[in-house]
Amino acid sequence: VVHGLIRHLVDKIENHVSTIARYKTYYLEDARTVLISYGATARSALHVVESQRRKGLKFGLFELQTLWPFPYDIVGECCGRAKRIIVVEMNMGHILQEVRRALTNPRNVYLVNRIDGVFITPTDIRQALRLIEGKGV
Repeated sequence: VVHGLIRHLVDKIENHVSTIARYKTYYLEDARTVLISYGATARSALHVVESQRRKGLKFGLFELQTLWPFPYDIVGECCGRAKRIIVVEMNMGHILQEVRRALTNPRNVYLVNRIDGVFITPTDIRQALRLIEGKGV
């Protein structure tokens, strides 16, 4: 009985992702590089996005405000046109895997992460960008 009730609730939630999932988007209209982040790291990611845009580079941010149910269709629609996606998160890449599932072509998806409890700073993200671009640290 309990299994059936829980399955019913999970199905109900997963069938209403578009009304349950919360997220914010910044500058995605023309973004060629999209950062995806959530929580405290989203502030660092937004700082980097805004500084890159001031330089004329087309960066955007998709900020997850809820992690479950994961908005696969929304992420695919909002971020699928980007040339490069960088997931910024404070763990081993759990959201990275969900982002890859959301995209039809998940080849240029990168992870910027920390697992030591120290917040990811804009400098950390910029250093990772340099590595991704092949420019070294």
